[in-house]
Amino acid sequence: MARIPPGLIINPAPGVRYKVPAVKKLTKELILKDKVKFQKNRLGAATCLTEMSLMMACWKENDFKDSACAKEIAAFHKCTQEATKERRRVKEADLKGVVQEGRLSSRNTNKLLQRFPHPVKPH
Repeated sequence: MARIPPGLIINPAPGVRYKVPAVKKLTKELILKDKVKFQKNRLGAATCLTEMSLMMACWKENDFKDSACAKEIAAFHKCTQEATKERRRVKEADLKGVVQEGRLSSRNTNKLLQRFPHPVKPH
C-alpha cells in the first residue's frame, strides 16, 4: 500500500484528495477595543408607499387635478407627518441611550465601552 503524505486525506472514492488546512495560532489575545466605528443607523422600510401610490393613481385617473384627489393627498400628508414624528422619537431615544429594536447604536456602544474599559495587562 502506498504511503499517504502528511496533510492529505484520501477520500473513499479512488484518486480524490483533499488538503487539510493548517491550524493558525493566535498572535494576539481576543480583546474588544474600547471604541467602535461610527455607523449611521440603517434606514428601515420605506413609509407611506401605499398612500403615495393611491395618490398617484388618483392623479392619473383625474388628469393630475389636486381638487379631485384631496382625500388621497390629505392621507399622504398625514402619513408623512406621522413618519417624521416617529423618526424624531427614535432619534431622541437614541440620544438618551434607550435601546431601539434590540440593537445599540454606535454612539451608545462607545459610551458603554468607555464606562467599562478593558483592563490593560502589563507586558
